[in-house]
Order: sequence, then C-alpha cells, then structure tokens
Amino acid sequence: MDVFRKLGQGIPRLAVVALSCLVLPAIARSPDAGPTRSAEVARYFENCHAVRVCNGSFLVTQHGQVVYQGALGNADADAQTPLTVEDAFDIGSISKQFAAAAVLRLADRGQLALDDPAIKYLPQLPYADITLRQLLTHTSGVPDVFPMYTQMFKRGEVTAPMRGDEAVALLVEHKAPLRFAPGAAFEYSNTGYILLAQIVGHVAGMDYADFLQREFFAPLGMTHTRVRLPGNEAQIQPRAWGFIVRPDGSRKPFDQIPNFYPVGPGDIYSTTHDLQRWADALQQGRAMSKANWALATTPARLSDGSTVPYGFGFKLVDSALGQPMVTHGGDWRGFKSDLTLLPEQGIQIVMLTNNSQDDSVEAARDAVEAILAGQPRPTLRMSVHWDLYKQAERLDAEQLKHWLDQQWVAVPQHYDFPGQPLEQVAGALLKREATDKALTVLEFNARIHPSSLDALDSLADVYREMGNRQAAIEQVQKMIALKPDSRRLRQRLAELQAH
Repeated sequence: MDVFRKLGQGIPRLAVVALSCLVLPAIARSPDAGPTRSAEVARYFENCHAVRVCNGSFLVTQHGQVVYQGALGNADADAQTPLTVEDAFDIGSISKQFAAAAVLRLADRGQLALDDPAIKYLPQLPYADITLRQLLTHTSGVPDVFPMYTQMFKRGEVTAPMRGDEAVALLVEHKAPLRFAPGAAFEYSNTGYILLAQIVGHVAGMDYADFLQREFFAPLGMTHTRVRLPGNEAQIQPRAWGFIVRPDGSRKPFDQIPNFYPVGPGDIYSTTHDLQRWADALQQGRAMSKANWALATTPARLSDGSTVPYGFGFKLVDSALGQPMVTHGGDWRGFKSDLTLLPEQGIQIVMLTNNSQDDSVEAARDAVEAILAGQPRPTLRMSVHWDLYKQAERLDAEQLKHWLDQQWVAVPQHYDFPGQPLEQVAGALLKREATDKALTVLEFNARIHPSSLDALDSLADVYREMGNRQAAIEQVQKMIALKPDSRRLRQRLAELQAH
C-alpha cells in the first residue's frame, strides 16, 4: 500500500450490542440535551472505547453548551500515557477549511479573486485554465502529486523536508495531464490544496503558516493549534501519536512520515476545544464574513450545470437523520478526525482519534445525533477481527469460511463486521503467506459489504496478484457499477483487460 493515505474520510460501519455502564468523565450539561441525554452520550463514548474503537478526544456542544467532553485511551503506541483533552492531534483534511478561509480573507481584501487563474500566482503551473474557485471545490482536474512524492521516497531522493513548494516543479517535470477539463467534474484533490497554500503565501507575502497564525489562530484564541513544520514539530506538546493495533493486539507506531509536511490539505495539529472555537467563529462571522460563509457552504456547480455536495473545504450532505450537515473528516496515517456542524439542531461535534480507526468517527457522529434527537443510545459490539485472527491460526481456509458464515448468521450476532479491520486481518495473513485464508476473509468482506469500494478493491488486488485476472476484472466491474463516473476505475479495467 502507498505510504501516502488520502487526507479524507471513512465510511461508518459501527454496529450494536449492550455493554454495562462504565464510570463517566465529568461533563457540563446542556439545557437542550438535558442530563439524561448528556449521560447517554457519555456512556456511548465509554462503551465505544470499551470495544476497542474510540481512542481519542471528543467534544459535543448544543447551542453553545457542552454536552460532552472527554479523552479516552492512550496517547501513543506504548500505552503508557493516557490522553487528555489538552492533547493536540493531526486533524488531516479538516485543515482544508483553514486554507479556504485564508483564500476568502485575501479575496475580501481585494488581493485576489476566486475566479483568477492559478497561473497568475504560480506562473510555472502547466495548466492555464484552472481557477482558485476550482481548486477550492476539487473541480480543477489537477493531477494527484502524491504518487510522485511516493516514488521519490522509494528511490531515496528525499533528503530535505518536503512541504509543498516542490509540487509545481513535480507537475512540470512529470508532464502530468489534467484529469478532466477544469470545471467538468469533481475529484477530491489534496494537490489542489497544496497549490492554494502556496498561493496564499505568495499573495500574503509571508509563510502560509504565519498567515494562519496571525489571521486565525491567535485572534480566535486557538492556543493549541499550529501548522506542523520542520522547525516546530518538537514544540507540539502535549500531543497524541498515531498508532495501529495489529489483529493480534500488539501495537506499532503509525505517525508522521519523516521529512513530509502536507501543508494546505493537512498538517495542522489542534485540540477539540480549539476546533470548537473555530466552529463558533465560522458560524458567528468571525472566521469569515456571513456572505463568505454562505458561499463556502454552497454546493459547487459544474460546467454542465449540475452540482456536487462540496463547497470550499466543507462537505455538504444530509445527516443520518436527514438534517442539513456541514462536515469534513480527516484521515492521515494513524489519525482519523471529524468536525461536524448540524445548524438546525445547534449541534457541533468534534472528534480526534489516533488509533487508525477509519470508520469510528462517522459512526460516532451519527450516534451522537441520534441520542440528542431522543433516540435510544446505540449499543456496541466487539469487532469480529479480534477473534478472527485467533481462529485463522488454528483453522484451514474452508473451516475459517464456515466459522465466519456462522458468526454472520448468528441470532443475535455476537460481533460487528467492519470492513477495514477485516482487511487488516487479511493483510496480516498475506504477510504470513497464508494466501488461501486471506482470500477467504476478503471474499467474505466483499460479500457482506457489496457496496464498499474498499472491500472490492482489496479483493481485486489479491486476485490480480494470484494471477486470476478474470476474477479481478469482475471486481473492478462491480466497482464501476457503484461509481460509473470514475475515470480511474475505467482506466484500471482497461489495463486488466489489455493483459
């Protein structure tokens, strides 16, 4: 797998079983939420931690009052240091909204315009027609520079810190074509936000990080928030460290990539309290004007007149209960995060985790919304992968398939079946060269998660590695049926069919 992971979002899959109530952290109670619902939110997070999922810092407010605030679990892979609410986390792609706010502030001052071409500020950029607005909304078609970074790391060419300054040079060097005509489609792009950070620094006449500090962090009292840079990394204290829990229960660090600083699309450290201050400032017109807030939270319009559910650094979708939601997740190395605003309910939810749990933040967000709406608190089950790994050590592939099928149809079910941990078990089995068992797990995962691109993708990869090209083609065809507009998937299918 690439050393670079998308600074994006996961898919909620957390499911349900009752656990006994645990000791609750101290909480301030909202008049709207009431003591009962506040306690239910607290119990949810405690139980989520008890089933080895929620390891992080969590803050929920409603109409300006704290419903729940707490830190659960460990700050590092050694499990020696407990997390506190003062610990700063890498917030991943939540960082994009700071880049968007910076561009809007400069636009308000007349120093740039949203429909300016990017080459006005980055003249070496080999794409004449890309605008700042299109970079903000992921509709520019700019190619992904991260694979180019990956190759540089693999070739041992990275000897000095990389923080985005080289992105334009790499695009020029590789003569990378646009993914599509600017404005014609939506494709999530970290590269676009690297370019925006470069443009902000160029226009402001100072380093991008200094601009954010002067314009946002300091005035808004975000004292635990900073852009991670080569010169200040040791000063980010106290902080959480990313880690992975292996299927056998052991842990390994999964923190930052040495010498890599994805400034713009990511690389901001913050706390739940600081991000709640940011959420307040956004909604109260202090981070950007009311007019710009409305603009940033309006779905982008493509050249054919259709719209996409994304504004300027904000995903714009309905919540699990069908309410308007302004949200963004972060997914970088061991850090998974979520910042969600539910304006009509007056709810703000901030979740920062460091244990590589891709699915947990969105599932927890949905659970909090349900509890505050008066619905019963979701109960939680342990993921099947903890026991699956043990079963795989003693069972052959056919027996393992039978055991998985038994657990899936059990009434009541004893386990949750999240996709990412199942893939993790399969990966561990592949490393042990137990390919038949790994394939059993991946086929089961794809069968129970037929709409999961990740599940189908992992299965297709293993089929391809095993030489079963036709089976790989069938999985990619299923993926295309789920995402028919994906150029990457169609290119992948063509490559498989050509060999």
